[in-house]
Amino acid sequence: MMNHYPTDAQSKHGRAYRIFIHVAFGLLIAVSLSLLLGLFVKLLWNGILPDLLGVRPLTYLQGVGLLLLTRILVGGLRHGRGWHDRRPHGGRWREYDEWWKEKGEKSFREFSNDQPS
Repeated sequence: MMNHYPTDAQSKHGRAYRIFIHVAFGLLIAVSLSLLLGLFVKLLWNGILPDLLGVRPLTYLQGVGLLLLTRILVGGLRHGRGWHDRRPHGGRWREYDEWWKEKGEKSFREFSNDQPS
């Protein structure tokens, strides 16, 4: 009877190969989406801004570059949702909720009663 379970050497090689394939596939998807979104940025820019603001039309590579630039300036280069994922749940909002229950709701009612209808 044959053993169908991989040996330690085979499983280590297989795991490294699977990781390589996942990383390569992820990079391929990221590059493909960037190129496709660059085309979308170019079409939007050239369809709206030259007539509206009198700016020059973009080339395809300028559209990809603009997409990359906005990603760096606005979103950063990190993967994921950003800094707010690392905060403990509740954080400052918990403090705000407590403040609202204690003082804010009463102050709002007083303010709204003082305003003429």
